[in-house]
Amino acid sequence: MRLRTTLFIGTGSVLLVLLLLAGIFLYVLLHRTPGAYFESNGVRIFYSVEGSGTPLILVHGIGVNADLNWRRPGVTRMLAKNFQVISYDLRGHGRSDKPEVPAAYGVKMAEDIVRLMDHLEIRRAHVAGYSLGGFLALKAVSLHPDRFISASICAAGWKDPNDPSPLPNPYKPPENTDTRKVETASVFAAATPKSLFNRIRGSIGDRIISRPVRTALKAGYQELAVEQSLLEKNTVPMLNIIGDHDGLLPLAHDLVAVTANLEAREIPGATHFSLPFKKAFKEGLREFLLRHDKKAVPPGS
Repeated sequence: MRLRTTLFIGTGSVLLVLLLLAGIFLYVLLHRTPGAYFESNGVRIFYSVEGSGTPLILVHGIGVNADLNWRRPGVTRMLAKNFQVISYDLRGHGRSDKPEVPAAYGVKMAEDIVRLMDHLEIRRAHVAGYSLGGFLALKAVSLHPDRFISASICAAGWKDPNDPSPLPNPYKPPENTDTRKVETASVFAAATPKSLFNRIRGSIGDRIISRPVRTALKAGYQELAVEQSLLEKNTVPMLNIIGDHDGLLPLAHDLVAVTANLEAREIPGATHFSLPFKKAFKEGLREFLLRHDKKAVPPGS
């Protein structure tokens, strides 16, 4: 009887923990920061604004939304102490419209950044992009360098338009990495078998971006290519910050090799997933932004 009671209590405790984790999972997935909409060439884009100071546009990565990428790790809260932080859901993601045709993506995603600035009557701003958002920020700066005070390319890099090889898997560490030393910032991720964690991460992404949208979006990747000559003549202060266990690290090295006016930082032990949670990432990003804030232009000027 005592053994049976102990097993019952043990099973109940496990179920309680699982229910608690499920509740946290649903809150993280579904809870959103209040915001507003604007129309970007026929596509409604959801955005939010927090803090005061020089405008800073945050651009998230594929398969997440602005809150998951920036707010949950504490990046938004930290930066809003010094900047007017403007984050938005990429087209195809979150609360923004989700067209399912390739023509709706590509370079139009980079132009959304500038159209959001126009909507808010911001002449110049800082921009920081993560993963896909980093490639979008890089493209936007190459097209409109006069609109940006600085650009932070986070967990991303540069893909030579003449290189036909596929993009590396960002979640697979570079070959010269000792994967035994990889640190993750999420307790849930650290306590979960890797294959299960990847399935959970994928299921979150599937709720935020559908398969037809993902297919259409990826079809436009080629339009995000930036010519080397433009990077060699870059005049916008730029930061490349990435984890040394990120699968996109070789592309970050390529960006550093060809880009003028750029500084680079590698965060030890950080993966493509865990980088936003790292104190060194948040502090490094804020330090760079503050250092290059002297050319700031107030909203509406």
